[in-house]
Amino acid sequence: MSAAKSIESCSRFDYALSAYVDCELDPDHAVDLESHLVQCPPCFEQVRLLRSLRASLKRARPSGCPDALRARVAAAVAHEQARDAAQSAEARPRLVHRGYAIALAAAAGVVFVVGVARRPDASAEAAKADAARAAVDRAASIESVEVLLDDLVTQHAQPLPPETTNPEDLPRFDPFVGVPVRRPHFQSIPANFMGARVHTMRDRRAALLQFVVRGNHRVTVYMFNSRAVPVQKAQPILQPRVVRERPVYVGNINGYSVAAAERSGVGYALASDLGDDVSTQLVLAAMQ
Repeated sequence: MSAAKSIESCSRFDYALSAYVDCELDPDHAVDLESHLVQCPPCFEQVRLLRSLRASLKRARPSGCPDALRARVAAAVAHEQARDAAQSAEARPRLVHRGYAIALAAAAGVVFVVGVARRPDASAEAAKADAARAAVDRAASIESVEVLLDDLVTQHAQPLPPETTNPEDLPRFDPFVGVPVRRPHFQSIPANFMGARVHTMRDRRAALLQFVVRGNHRVTVYMFNSRAVPVQKAQPILQPRVVRERPVYVGNINGYSVAAAERSGVGYALASDLGDDVSTQLVLAAMQ
C-alpha cells in the first residue's frame, strides 16, 4: 500500500498537492493522488488553483526599482544591522530576524537592477549579477534554516497527531522529503517511537518523527534535505561543536534544547527538554 492510500482524509493530502503540481512526485504516488483527485472536487480545485498561481508567476515581469523603495531598503538594512550589533552581547542565542534576511535579498535585487540600468561592459555586468545571486542565495539559506528551527520548536511544543505509528512506513516519505527517511536508533538511550508525519515548511518538506526517551521526555526529530537547507547556516542561532570528529550545532530556543547535524546530504534537527549534552548525543546517534 502506498503512502497516499494510507491517508484517510483530504487534510492529509495537503503536503502532496504542491509536490504533484511541481512534478516532484514519483509515478506511483502521482497515480495514487490522481485517483483521489477524480473523486474529490475540493482537492481537484486546489490543484487547479496551484497551477494557475504558478502560471501567473511565470508570466509576471519584474519592474524597475523606484528610488523611494531603494531608500527604504537601505534604511531597513541599516536599522537591522544596528539592532543586531546592539544585541550581539546577549548570552542567549536568538533567531535571526526574518526582516533582516528579506532586506538582504531585496538589497541584492536592487544592486542587480541598478547594475542593469547603468549598462556597464559585459564582464562587469556578469560579475554584479553573480554577486547579487550569491547574496540572495546566502539570505535564502539563512532564512530557510531559521524557518526550520523555529518550526521544529513550535511543532515540539504543540505536536500534531502523527500520520503513522509504524516505523516501516517511513520509506514512503522519501519522495516527499527528497532524502531517505529511516527510523533513528538511539543506541544506549531507550527511545519509544510514537509516530511520524510529513511536515511542510513554506516550500520545503521534512519528516517529523516523535519519540519518548528515558520514560517521559518527548523528543522531536526533523529529517530533511541538507543540500536545500544547509545545517552549517544554523550559526549564530546554534553554536558549533565538534564531537567525535563531527560538527554539531547546539543551542536553546524558547526554552528547548536544540541540536542539528548533517550526514551524506541528510539533515537532522532535534528538539527536547533534555540538556544540551544529551541532545547532542541523541542527534549523533540518530545519524548512525
